[in-house]
Amino acid sequence: MRIPIKRLGAAVLAASFLVSIFTCGCSRSSKNAIKDESGLVLSGKMPDKLPDGLSWYDFTEDTAITDYLAETIGGYFISDITWFSDHIWVFLSETEPKLPVYHIMSFDKDNKVYCDFVIRNEFGDNISLESLVLGDRLYISAYDFASREQYLYPVDESTGSISPDNKVVLTKNSQGNDASNRFCFAGNDAAVLKREQSTSVELIDLAAGTVKKKVSVDNISRDFHIKFAEGILYAGDNKVIVWGSTSSNFNFGRIRYCLVDLETGNISALDEMEYINIPLRNLTYCNGHLVTVTDGGVYNIDVDTGTCKMALSFNCSLCNRYLANNSELKYADDDTFIFSYTSSYSGANRIPFPICTFTRTDEYPAAGKNILTVASTEDLDYSISEAIMRFNQDSDSSFMLFDNRYKTNNEIDYTNTDSTDKAALNSLNSYASVSDRLAMDIIAGEGPDILISNGANEQLSKKDYFIDLSDYLKNESGISESDFFTNAIEASRFNGALYQMPICFYVDGFLAPSDTTGGRNGLTFEEYLAMVKTACNGADPVYDHQLSFSRTEVATKLFANTSEKYINDGKINVDCEDFKAILDYCKDLPSKGYYEGKDVDAEWEDIMISKENMRVQPAVIYDFYEFEAFAEKFNDAVILGYPSVDGRTATIGSDMAVSISSHTGDESSCKKFVSILLSEDIQKTLYMNIPINKKCARDIALMEIAENNKNVDANEGKKFAKAGKKLDAALADAYIGQLSTATTSAFIYHSISLIIYEEIPAYFEGQKSFEDVAKVINDRAQKVLDERK
Repeated sequence: MRIPIKRLGAAVLAASFLVSIFTCGCSRSSKNAIKDESGLVLSGKMPDKLPDGLSWYDFTEDTAITDYLAETIGGYFISDITWFSDHIWVFLSETEPKLPVYHIMSFDKDNKVYCDFVIRNEFGDNISLESLVLGDRLYISAYDFASREQYLYPVDESTGSISPDNKVVLTKNSQGNDASNRFCFAGNDAAVLKREQSTSVELIDLAAGTVKKKVSVDNISRDFHIKFAEGILYAGDNKVIVWGSTSSNFNFGRIRYCLVDLETGNISALDEMEYINIPLRNLTYCNGHLVTVTDGGVYNIDVDTGTCKMALSFNCSLCNRYLANNSELKYADDDTFIFSYTSSYSGANRIPFPICTFTRTDEYPAAGKNILTVASTEDLDYSISEAIMRFNQDSDSSFMLFDNRYKTNNEIDYTNTDSTDKAALNSLNSYASVSDRLAMDIIAGEGPDILISNGANEQLSKKDYFIDLSDYLKNESGISESDFFTNAIEASRFNGALYQMPICFYVDGFLAPSDTTGGRNGLTFEEYLAMVKTACNGADPVYDHQLSFSRTEVATKLFANTSEKYINDGKINVDCEDFKAILDYCKDLPSKGYYEGKDVDAEWEDIMISKENMRVQPAVIYDFYEFEAFAEKFNDAVILGYPSVDGRTATIGSDMAVSISSHTGDESSCKKFVSILLSEDIQKTLYMNIPINKKCARDIALMEIAENNKNVDANEGKKFAKAGKKLDAALADAYIGQLSTATTSAFIYHSISLIIYEEIPAYFEGQKSFEDVAKVINDRAQKVLDERK
């Protein structure tokens, strides 16, 4: 069984895709003038020669090192990978022995082992060896729990060896602080982020072992909304970057980077600098540069000169940009960029952990090809990026460029630290801005040829914007609809047309033993509350242990699940018993989300343990893991829908959907790209989503079952090992069967959902009657619908 990744409100985002009020301005310039971040024009043909300052890079994705480790060591955990002295260095620990066994290994350019230094118990029980650190040479950082000292052990370049007697004392913690400190090298010194009674940066003279200066960074919380300083990066002479999350609750937090001047003590938000015109993420300090990696490429940031310049464009390479964008940059010069990809995900269907290399070349295979543009409202995932790469490798006539103009997460509200409702409204407004630009750009012929979204976009579900893919799916795709989850496809139709073809999907509802629901997959409000009373001891699982929902969010979700009851032929009416039933149910829920204001990271284990023991569990099912974990505790699991007036089944929505613009000049090539997305090769890479291909979803489930059973056998009789439970292969068929019961569409009238979100709290709080609230909603929403006619 694999470990789940904590999702940041994915169900909320999926339920609030795009808002449709035409209020924003839009440039009407010719698409010939629209360029990507590197300066490439996003239309016509690829130039015969790349513009000055741009180079083409070959891309390689090599798993030779991790393949070697799997073959020779078996179970292992990689602590760190880096590049030093023309070698890849890996620090790892074996997972099988009772006592830790560490390896410091290096590999040459052909991925052959150069050295392998094995550490068993030479450092004693009090020393924790932690990671590779690159400074004037290569070190292993460590923490001594007895002395509370933090050490650097120099690594011998020839043998990989380190010695307990050869160490540099980096810093010492005060009494009661038993955690190592984050630090970075700053020239010949080290800058240490100390988090004790106060938070500060200490500049330490490594040769003398003395503190040269100490700069307080306590105000990063008050002035820059960083709740907890998590890390530090070198940023140039007497400058460091201190970063952390804007909330102790992962549902709301965003990483923010602050520039600290060690001379003056001044602190400023890096994202507020005039020269920063890109979203900051994955910041590292590499070979003399502060570097950020985005969907578009690699940027060098110079805080002294105030510049942010692209060093590598992913549009100038046949690459999987996800792997680079979610990897750590380990080495960079004018000719070579080396990334190492690791992931917190582990399981039978995981992405291999490759070393990714970009190498400058004089070859330029895209010259003269017709340009297709693909845009995404979300961060690109592995599968979409792989499909783009394969299309560009295979097409003789077209080349696909990524158009980064429509990302919904480019603007972040760093002040949103605790409010569930504020987080949801900020997300809705972000999608609103993107929706307006997409609609107007597509009509003007300036939009992308292909859009990747999370679907459920009522506004753009029109033939004026996208083509209906129904005929393609039936007559041109070469695939049988019976091979796919037809319920997911049907749920993606709008007025019978398939403007957004789901590539993968999720199911939102509950997991419950069959005997608690009478074997049914949907319950009315009355039936649901009766089940809560008997099976849940009166604790409504809609609220208990939901990751972030407030009652306003729940009400908006339940409205979306039944929106066809209230909106017909361009008319809306929520002044009815069905809508009142939703509000009356939600009115009895607590006003705040379960996690709001809590330190979720600290409470995560207790919360999840209590959730696992609930007989009825709220679950957004993205893959087999949720179903598998529930089946280990309860027999005969069913997927249950949210309560409704008519007992609807679980909500089904596309986590990724593809649309083809009605204004594209190359519909044939666009359809070839869709076919790549639907191919088994790509569908089987959807490791964090349910593939739309039913066979692939079943095969992945069987892989996970086999992996689980293998681990159960391996852990049998081992002290402290989790015993687990062996699973029958029939569980894969039960999983497919239950997924197929979900039929409730996740389409949202997003602008109207915003209005509902704003108006219904007055009813919940007793400030207005239902009739008054319904009238305001009807009046406001009707104006929106009338504007679209």
